[in-house]
Amino acid sequence: MSNPQTAPDEHVAQLVADGYDMVLTSGHLVVRQLPYVAPSGIRKDGRLVLPVTYSGGQVNDTSGDHRIWFAGDEPRDERGQPLGSAGQAHGFGNGEAADYMLSFKPPSGAYANLRAKIQHYAQILLSAARQIDASVRDTPGGSFQVVPDDLPLVYADTNTTRAGLANLSNLFRGHTIAIVGVGGTGSYILDQVAKTWVDRIILIDGDQLETHNAFRAPGAVAHDVVQAKPNKGEYFAREYSRMHAGITAHPVALTAYNLNLLEGATFAFLAAADAEARPEIMRWLRDRGVPFIDVGMSFREGDGGLTGMAKVTAYLPGDEMTLPAKAAVPPDGDDYGSNIQIAELNALNATLAIIRWKRYLGFYATHTASNQCVYKLFLNELRNGDVE
Repeated sequence: MSNPQTAPDEHVAQLVADGYDMVLTSGHLVVRQLPYVAPSGIRKDGRLVLPVTYSGGQVNDTSGDHRIWFAGDEPRDERGQPLGSAGQAHGFGNGEAADYMLSFKPPSGAYANLRAKIQHYAQILLSAARQIDASVRDTPGGSFQVVPDDLPLVYADTNTTRAGLANLSNLFRGHTIAIVGVGGTGSYILDQVAKTWVDRIILIDGDQLETHNAFRAPGAVAHDVVQAKPNKGEYFAREYSRMHAGITAHPVALTAYNLNLLEGATFAFLAAADAEARPEIMRWLRDRGVPFIDVGMSFREGDGGLTGMAKVTAYLPGDEMTLPAKAAVPPDGDDYGSNIQIAELNALNATLAIIRWKRYLGFYATHTASNQCVYKLFLNELRNGDVE
């Protein structure tokens, strides 16, 4: 992500003049070296943590209300009573977390601006400390610095910072994700992967973007684009490069002769059900210890409407699953071409694959691990299980 301007805006400049020491990092404004009352006595290293956006030199509060988070020992008032509540820790990057949430609503119901909010909470902490030791200084000396954000994103991920999930999102760092096939399901997989902090995304697809693709993919493809029939991989790379800066497209079908296109991948999604080289692709990935997920759908019209299933199978390091010996679709077969694909079913198949991937990384908690998830449309039922 490109570095923003480093000159503080009006309210931040006023806070600097007030003597507050601040740093902008991982989508959070951190006010440091604040005196407060801890269980062990007065400390001078408290930190107020606030999720913000920073664009064009402007810092904007994105907490959504009057709350703020506190990093340090439990903050208390002069009587030893807790000032904040301990609940879900709010991560703010580099493995750090604010364990306490402070919630003091002003009489007006909302703070007038960022400066007023910071000042109010800093004074609450300071007042408690001064009741015990009147000599305590309120601020260490004003400063403001911006820690460069090296995420491969075009603009700040305020959703993650607002929710305090920066530490979990760091699980995506250092990864290169390959998506083989960006048709119906593969394009929805890209839609979700592009919203994470993975370093790189590799798209491999040799087909053109046609009208039927537009009706089973995320977003709304412009009519002139459909008429031009660009390569699907290149089209989606351009679209999602507006959000994620690490996307590369290879406008070719993946075969046994160009598997080198997967070099560097740390995880792969196989969403090209008609790939004749599917067994070779899987063997190549397994031989190199690269985990991957294979997705597939089969839906057809029955007497009572559409029926069928969507399947997600995870092949992870250490498992002993037998790899398929043949392609999912026989050469020259028309099964894939006649198989019905509807956008919400493609999206569901992709979502199940993304959830399984995030479980593997540890982003989501897992009760019982399994390597396959099947959705049966007629029963409206999800089943987890293991493939031998």
